[in-house]
Amino acid sequence: MQRRAHGGDDALGADCPSRRSRAIRGVQTASDAVHRLSAGTGAAGLEISPAAAREWGDNQANRTVRSKLNADLEALQRSYDKRAREADQLADENRYAAWYLFMLGLAALVLAAINVLVMRDSVVGRLSDIAQATDRIAAGDIKSEVPHLMRHDEIGHLARNMQHFRDAMQKILELEQLEFNTAQQRDAAITQRDQFNDKYQAKKWQLSAAINSMPQGLIMLDGRANVVAMNNNYRRIYNLPETIRAGSTLEKILQHRIKSGLFSDDIAKHLAAILDRIARREPTAYEIALNDGRTINIYERPMDGGGWVSVHEDVTDLRHGQRMLERTERLLATIVENVHEGIIAKDARSLRYLFVNKAAEKMIGMSRAEIVGRTANCSPRRRPT
Repeated sequence: MQRRAHGGDDALGADCPSRRSRAIRGVQTASDAVHRLSAGTGAAGLEISPAAAREWGDNQANRTVRSKLNADLEALQRSYDKRAREADQLADENRYAAWYLFMLGLAALVLAAINVLVMRDSVVGRLSDIAQATDRIAAGDIKSEVPHLMRHDEIGHLARNMQHFRDAMQKILELEQLEFNTAQQRDAAITQRDQFNDKYQAKKWQLSAAINSMPQGLIMLDGRANVVAMNNNYRRIYNLPETIRAGSTLEKILQHRIKSGLFSDDIAKHLAAILDRIARREPTAYEIALNDGRTINIYERPMDGGGWVSVHEDVTDLRHGQRMLERTERLLATIVENVHEGIIAKDARSLRYLFVNKAAEKMIGMSRAEIVGRTANCSPRRRPT
């Protein structure tokens, strides 16, 4: 319709100027004739009768001009009528277009409102749910479920990212709890270690006090003949300096004893023999005579868990006393054997004979072998002398 209206306007615009110009020219011709007639009559002072005027104006030329003028005016009138109708039609179309645009705008507003409602329900509401879940997770509720995980749009992607964030937060909290528990266990272990260390130091002090209070000398060796511990009496027996302590070697002790004149054997053979006994875990006891005349009694025993403990006792006075006692016993036995009176020794409990001298043998008429160990009731009958 708009194209037809524009086409009519173009045709009307092309036809109207020619008709308008012809009508204007006709009017001007008539006007010029009237002016000429007025000028001629005015100059001559003549009056023209109506009949003469009609005759003057009603000629062929004027009639032709009037006919053309009337035709042009009618055509112009038709053109203006057509243009007026087209204008009315265009106005109607404009009204229809305005209503159409109004309805279209109204429909757009309704669609926009529906879109807002749909966006609020499908996007804003979902985002609000995810935001609430985020607030709960941020508040420490890591067990809270994240909604809309199964959606395949951006909201679902955001929800899955939020779930990954929640899982990461959960792992972080678990790691923090694990670190806290580990710290507690470490502190407990440190406390227990300190307690054990205190107990160890107390036991070590007690052991040191115990071995130092022993009258014998004591030395502990590991499987390689290194000194684990020694007491003061062992150090005193062999005159060891303070530089020899726990951690030193038995070879170093033997070297010092050689220098001090208390050892004269071969060090390598002596060490090999001790290592062999340690390896075989064979206990032994023996005595050694030092170059200064002392006698040392040695007891060696294997330790549980490996190693070797050796107890050294200075038995010089004991052995001297034993020798004195043996000499005294031999002297007394000689005296008892050589006296003329019979002497019999009997156990007070069992009443068994313990000793009989020669004079008693003669008096009883029995040999010493027949009497010793018997009682008076089970003694053989006396042989006649």
